[in-house]
Amino acid sequence: MRNIANLFKKIRSFEIVTLHTSGMRHVTDYEIVMKGDEAEVSQYAIGYRDGEEVRQLQKRALCPAERALKLMNKCSLLSWDGYHGNRPKGIKDGTNFIFKAIVNGGKEIYATGSQRFPLHYSDFKEGLYEILKKGS
Repeated sequence: MRNIANLFKKIRSFEIVTLHTSGMRHVTDYEIVMKGDEAEVSQYAIGYRDGEEVRQLQKRALCPAERALKLMNKCSLLSWDGYHGNRPKGIKDGTNFIFKAIVNGGKEIYATGSQRFPLHYSDFKEGLYEILKKGS
């Protein structure tokens, strides 16, 4: 694993965390923004109108910032930095993702993949779903 040392480091704060996913029939953005002692978690459907990308809010929920931080650290998001998962040979369809975050006072995390995902990717998405279930 490229960033093994980052497995043991913790995210103490964040400004913004985004996960962009796309496939044959969907394009979705998940966004977590720090709002004081709370984290605002949003899910957007991405569509196109007049050739322009349009983000439409689907769900939004507030949770304690500590809950969001716990999810980020449980999923070892710092270790995702620099991850690039190439599409497996012979796979013609699937999910692509782009992950970006600004954490710990300016540390940038960037990861991408095409039908290959970093450690705990599905746990992170499940955690977002759980937070969003409680929102509107």
